[in-house]
Amino acid sequence: MVFSFFKSPKDSGEKVSERMPGNQMPGNTMVTPDGTAVKVGVPAAGGGGGIPITEGWETITRPNGDYGIEVFEESDPYTEIAEHAAILFANGQYDTARSTLESIIKGNNEAGAIKLWTMLFDLLRLRGEQKAFDVLSLEFAHTCELSPPSWGQEEDAGNDRSEQKAGVAVLQGAVSDDAPVFDPLLQALAKGESRTLDMHRLIGLDSDATAKLARILQQARRRDLAWGLLASETLAKKLAERTVAGQVSDESQWLLVLELFQFLGWEEQFEDKAVDYAVTFELSPPAWDPPKTQPNIQEAPTEEETPVDDDVLTLDPALLTTVLQGEILQGKLDDIETLLEPGKECRLDFSRVTRVDFVSAGALANLLKITKAKPVSIVHVNLLVAELLRVMGVDQLANVEVAKH
Repeated sequence: MVFSFFKSPKDSGEKVSERMPGNQMPGNTMVTPDGTAVKVGVPAAGGGGGIPITEGWETITRPNGDYGIEVFEESDPYTEIAEHAAILFANGQYDTARSTLESIIKGNNEAGAIKLWTMLFDLLRLRGEQKAFDVLSLEFAHTCELSPPSWGQEEDAGNDRSEQKAGVAVLQGAVSDDAPVFDPLLQALAKGESRTLDMHRLIGLDSDATAKLARILQQARRRDLAWGLLASETLAKKLAERTVAGQVSDESQWLLVLELFQFLGWEEQFEDKAVDYAVTFELSPPAWDPPKTQPNIQEAPTEEETPVDDDVLTLDPALLTTVLQGEILQGKLDDIETLLEPGKECRLDFSRVTRVDFVSAGALANLLKITKAKPVSIVHVNLLVAELLRVMGVDQLANVEVAKH
């Protein structure tokens, strides 16, 4: 579900300074579980230029000419807690990040706290703690009177919702090498059966899935099986753009585009790309040997038969999304840097990225400042990583979309 975050506490008519959750010390100082003391805004004593009103963690005073008027700006206390928890998580301090969030959200149904609840849900999901997640879901529903998010990741369409019809394998969403859709394809190879691959909804393949698909198509072609491809032209053209002579990149992309050209019967494009492959990798390319059996092409499933979720419908069908996985640590962004091609749109899928450390977030911001790839989108980002990217200014350099659950 989509939560309405970011409603300012002042919109509710209640001052945060009057109802501040968490552990407070004398002098209006809050101590987070990791021992960090953060000052809460304090109404100034009488005298001077009137009574300042503060509703945030600290009072920011700006002089205004010679009139003695002081302007006090508000800061959202929940934003600082979110930033603090995100940085703790980025540094691998999972327990401290968790206790920081738990200390603030307990019994707290303020609009600003909803974001912190959601961050804790993401943290538990990423750590695989489903029992604690379920307990938190009950507490969230009781406290906030809202439906909690689901445990499963709805956006992982390529792995969890690969609809199969008779003789048709649907590649959709962001596909990894362990996607269930590959199982019936491998079974069809073993039995020598015909298959049709529907790629209308495909938005991304990770490197392992690209290599796996290339091998499967190669074996089907060599065994002269009647396999057909639907909507493969888009993928072939995108891969052709990415595989440039002399630029050593993911070899699996080269092998897949060569297989696609064979199935499509594009001999001229195949020959040109084969020469580029030989020049780039100093290896002999595959020979031109298109399927001898007429492919079994079937009509694509209609939208009524196989509904598509809204996120997939909004994507540019010509855009191949790159799926990144695991943790991005120590500023190692080689995979991302190779994808930022000058003048080309780049879409990075973070649905499988569990953590980005502080150094890498800073390095990503620096990389985006100098890249000539425009525009850059980072999608399906968990809220802990998204908050860190916001702190580091990445959201000012790329379109960052938070994952929905």
